[in-house]
Amino acid sequence: MIEFTGYISKILYRNDDFVIAILKTDKEEIKIVGSIYGIEKGEELAVKGTWEKHPKFGRQLILEQWERVIPQDEEQIHAFLCSPMVKGCGKKQANAIVNVFGKDALEVIINDGESCLLGIDGIGPKRAGKIVQSVVSTFEVQKVVASLLIYGITTNMALRVYKEYGSDSMSILKINPYKLMDMDLVGFLKADEIAKRMGLMPASGYRIEACLKYMLKKLCFKTGHTYIQDINLYKETEKALNHNSSESEKITMEELQNSINNLEEKYIVIEDGCVYPKFLYYQEDKLARKLTNLRGSRDGGAMPFSEKRLEQYQKKHGLILSEKQRESIRKLFEKQLLILTGGPGTGKTTVIRAMIDIYKQVYSNNEISLVAPTGRASRKLSEIAGCEASTIHRLLGYRKGQPPEYNAENKLTCKLLVIDEMSMVDLSLAYHLLEAIDNKTKILFVGDTDQLPSVSPGNVLGDMIDAGLPTVRLTKVFRQAEESQIISNAHRVNKGNSIIVNEDRDDFFFILQNSPERINQTIVKSAIRFTELGYSLSEIQILSPMKKGVVGTIALNHELREALNPANNSKKELQVSKRVFREGDKVIQIKNNYDKQVFNGDIGIISEISTHEEKDRKSFEIMKVDFAGKSIKYHRQDLKELELGYSITVHKSQGGEAAVVIIPVTTSHYTMLARNLIYTGITRAKEKMVFVGTNEAIQMAVGKNDTRKRNSRLAKRILFYDAERRRLSLNEVTP
Repeated sequence: MIEFTGYISKILYRNDDFVIAILKTDKEEIKIVGSIYGIEKGEELAVKGTWEKHPKFGRQLILEQWERVIPQDEEQIHAFLCSPMVKGCGKKQANAIVNVFGKDALEVIINDGESCLLGIDGIGPKRAGKIVQSVVSTFEVQKVVASLLIYGITTNMALRVYKEYGSDSMSILKINPYKLMDMDLVGFLKADEIAKRMGLMPASGYRIEACLKYMLKKLCFKTGHTYIQDINLYKETEKALNHNSSESEKITMEELQNSINNLEEKYIVIEDGCVYPKFLYYQEDKLARKLTNLRGSRDGGAMPFSEKRLEQYQKKHGLILSEKQRESIRKLFEKQLLILTGGPGTGKTTVIRAMIDIYKQVYSNNEISLVAPTGRASRKLSEIAGCEASTIHRLLGYRKGQPPEYNAENKLTCKLLVIDEMSMVDLSLAYHLLEAIDNKTKILFVGDTDQLPSVSPGNVLGDMIDAGLPTVRLTKVFRQAEESQIISNAHRVNKGNSIIVNEDRDDFFFILQNSPERINQTIVKSAIRFTELGYSLSEIQILSPMKKGVVGTIALNHELREALNPANNSKKELQVSKRVFREGDKVIQIKNNYDKQVFNGDIGIISEISTHEEKDRKSFEIMKVDFAGKSIKYHRQDLKELELGYSITVHKSQGGEAAVVIIPVTTSHYTMLARNLIYTGITRAKEKMVFVGTNEAIQMAVGKNDTRKRNSRLAKRILFYDAERRRLSLNEVTP
């Protein structure tokens, strides 16, 4: 690292602790970039960092460490006390303090506090408190940061700790360094490394409890379970705790069981040997109660429906609906909640549109809300229904770090709620959505249970169907849909049958290639060919089961970007660490951003990269991304939320469609190959579906239908609460 000392002559950009500034040294002016707590113009800093060459702004120092230089003589101390950093102290008070304490003034203030200033002319208790707080906080933070750095805690992490615990930061972490996990700053392994450096004993209760919490959450979110069997949790935790431990340091099963009892009230719930993170238990139970109440609030017939109106609708639109489609429309009016499920080509789109149109005719004044888990899925629903749809997050009014605007106390006002792509909705999202629903609101759940389940814990759609909630399953594939090889092969895969490709047709292709390198090259050539045929980047989507490897999304993104959007002098670029974004790049949002209203899985195109001149504090870089016509601005520190999106995982593709879909199938992806993954990938394609790989890999995937059943008690709870509801209703009418 390189070290400099100088004064901050200009602050170019600031966002919270992130600062871009000019440091003026004795010899030169350098640009510094990094996190500095409470920095102001005119401050003297000693900084350490490494040089980065920016494509537009040239050389800049990326900060690793920094500290304020403590004033050494009376003149410097006087200037510091008069600066904007010290509240409540003007020139008069600064003169008086320096006259009394001389060059020891700051040391006395820090050590003795407010009492040392009382009695000095012009300084009362209130002013003394402000001065002391300002002086202490200015220099205290760097002492805390410096003391934590030696234990492997980064500057940014240390700043977060200081904001949380202030001057007590070091003493609190010395007792329990695993509090870093509670702040989401590190995982267990890193916290354990820090704890070891701090001298914490391996058998510490803090260590055991932290590992239990970590393993429970990790296992739930890795597998999609809402709970873990206690014996499995103990085994995995014991393995993590005793890794590389000597016999004398090993944690016993008895110690684990004692520790889990300490966690039970605050963090976990144990039910019949099932260990839940407390929040998942609460959400599962509340969701089961809510669904039971909704089911029981209307047992049919309360909303009269006219068969004549259905006949008129079919005649007006030139439709002949199947019996199952007509049944689903009737049930929408009869039941308070209804699940509509079925594979591609079974007429879900047609019947959703019919349901909404007929409902509008009957209840023209009732508010209807249409939602889906992702932005792409909500846009597709909007096209189907012919009216506006939104993401679930947007409907609920999610904001970072805050509870949703609509909740159990502030209900949504809609009378009909349609939720599409329900298979993607995890337990937590379903819970928050239904908590905001009044029991008089009618709900239509739409989804395909054969697709990949939600990424986060829960199997909500499947559990609701298993619990016997009102469901209509569309199975008939309509003649027009049968003509599509995409739809016919999706159904073949779903039944465990081999794919059949008719080479006389131009909608489904299987290109045989053996080596991952050849598969990679063929995918890139295929993508280029489709652009030559007139397809845009937005219409071509390459899906891969995995991120790593020659045919993983990371490698494919690099190859595809250089082929489809090569660098040239007319395209501006923005480099962030080792990543480069280029105008025209296809990108994917990988994190929900409630302020920007863009969500995990949204795909866009970089439309503009602007580099502003360094004239004032508003000087910074902006990247604009077009998400289906909506332009979103990103600053440099926001770019961790974006990745290249030429190739994405099949999981990330859920809820969206593309005109052209290309998927590699190779035995190198054997851990991920499964029937529901291939089925989900095929159903993303609207016009062209291309597989590149081996017959062995595709047969392996189609034959693998033993996807692990998720641990969930939602169905069991719904059945229990429904039985209770019926028992209570029976008691009410029994004389």
